[in-house]
Amino acid sequence: MIWIIPFITAGLILAILTVAVVWGFRRLMRRGEAALGHNAGWSIAEWFFSLKTHDVSDIALTMQRAEQGTPAQHPLGSRPHVDWLDQIGFDPATLIPGALAQKHPVSLNTVIGPEARRPLPLALPVIVAPMGYGLAVDEDVKVALAEAASVSGTAIVTGEGPYLPEERALAERWVLQLSRAPWAHQPEVLRLADMVEIQLSQGAEAGIGIQKPASALAPRMARDLGGQKAVIHHAPFRKLEDWVSDVRAMVPDVPIGIKIAGSHHLEDDLTYLTALGIDAVTLDGSTAGSAGSPAVISDHFGVTTALLTVRAHRWLQVLGVRNRVTLIVSGGVHDAADIAKLLALGADVVAVGSILLFALAHEEVWKIVPEKPPTALVLAHGSKRTAPPLNRDRAAEHVANWFEATAKELREICRAVGVGSTHDLQPFHLIARTPEAARVLGLSYDGEPGPWQRVAHSLERLVEAYQEEDEALWRILQTGFPGI
Repeated sequence: MIWIIPFITAGLILAILTVAVVWGFRRLMRRGEAALGHNAGWSIAEWFFSLKTHDVSDIALTMQRAEQGTPAQHPLGSRPHVDWLDQIGFDPATLIPGALAQKHPVSLNTVIGPEARRPLPLALPVIVAPMGYGLAVDEDVKVALAEAASVSGTAIVTGEGPYLPEERALAERWVLQLSRAPWAHQPEVLRLADMVEIQLSQGAEAGIGIQKPASALAPRMARDLGGQKAVIHHAPFRKLEDWVSDVRAMVPDVPIGIKIAGSHHLEDDLTYLTALGIDAVTLDGSTAGSAGSPAVISDHFGVTTALLTVRAHRWLQVLGVRNRVTLIVSGGVHDAADIAKLLALGADVVAVGSILLFALAHEEVWKIVPEKPPTALVLAHGSKRTAPPLNRDRAAEHVANWFEATAKELREICRAVGVGSTHDLQPFHLIARTPEAARVLGLSYDGEPGPWQRVAHSLERLVEAYQEEDEALWRILQTGFPGI
C-alpha cells in the first residue's frame, strides 16, 4: 500500500493549488470590482481610460522624451493615419473579361530607365529599398539582402550609408544612392553602379539633416570615419542641376534617378525634376520606415504612398514624359497585394524595406527574445552590440523565398483579374471599399452599382413612368372626358 502514498500526496498538493488559485482569482476580481466603483483617477482602472486616450506608442515616446530630454525616435515604420491600400480591393475577372488559366504565363519583367543607354532590367517590379550600411542596418544585413536580390533577379539600393564592397560584389543589379552625406561620391564608386539615385529627402525624415555620434555607428563605419560623427546635411551640398550634370558626365550610360519625400506640392517638384532629364523618380510615402528618425517627423509628415502614386502617374502623363521616366514608389508596403495595387494605380516599380527585415530575421529571433527586441538582430549598432551575429546564408535564403512567393502571388493576382503582365494592371482592376477611397483615388466604389446597373435602373424607372402614364390614359378613355 506504500505505493499509494505518492498519489495521495500529489492529489493533496493539486487540491491545495486549486483552492489557492480560485481564492486568489476571486480576491483579485473582488478588488478589481471594488476599484471600478471608485473614481477611476485613483485606481488601476485609470489605465483603461489612459490607453484609450493615449496610444501605447504615444506613452512609450513620452517616457523616452521624459528620460532623455531629446526628440523621441522609433524604428522601422510610422503609423498610417489613412492607409488607402487597405481600402482597396481587386475586381475579379469572370466572363467578360475572363480569368486566365492557372498555367497561363504572366510576365513580371520591367525596366528602369527605358531610354537610358544601359537600362536596368528587373525580373519582377520589386526592388530592395535603401537601407544604409552602418547608419540603418549592419553589414551582415546588407550582404544578405544583396545576395537575395541577385538570386531573385532584382536590384538593391545602397541607402545613405558609405560604400560597402561586399554588397557590390554580391549584387548583380546595384543602385548607388548618393545622399547628402560626403561619402560614396568618388568617381570610382559611381562607375560601379548599374543605376545612380540622388537622395534629396525621404518619407520618414522629410528633408531635414541628421547627425549620429560615432558610438551609434557600426564599428567598421566608425573606423572609416575616424571616430567622427556621421552628418547628413539638410539640403544638397551643391546646386542640383550641377549635381545631375556631374553624375551624368561620370556615368553617361546608366539610369539616373532622384528620390524625394512625397508632398502636397508634388506636381511642382515633378515638373522641376523631370526638366533635368532624369530617367527615374522615387517617391517615399508617409509610412516609409527608418532605423531611427524623429517620431515627430515620421508620424506627422508626408502624403500616403497610394495617393502619391496616382498623382505622380497623372502628372507625368501631363508633362509628356510618362514613357521615359520610371516611377518608383515606397512606404508601407507589406505584400504582393499592396505591390499589385500600387502598380495598378500607376507605379512602375515598388521598393520594399522594413518587411524584408522581418523575413530576413526568420529563425533568428529566438536567439535574443525576450531579452531584446527582434530589431536588435538587424539594425546598426555601435561598439556595444550584444546581439549574436546573423546567419547570412539563412537570412539571404529567407529573403529570396519572400521574393519567390511574392512573384507567384503577383502572377496569381494578374490571372485573377485577367491580364498576362503586371504592366497591364490598371485602375479599373481595383475596387474602392470606402467612398473616400473612391473619391480620392478615382476608383469605382463597391457600395454603388456598376455603370450598366445604373443604366438598367434608369431604363426600369423610365418604363415604370410610361406604364403609369399608359394606365392613366386608359382610365380616361374608359370613363370619358368630363364636359364633352
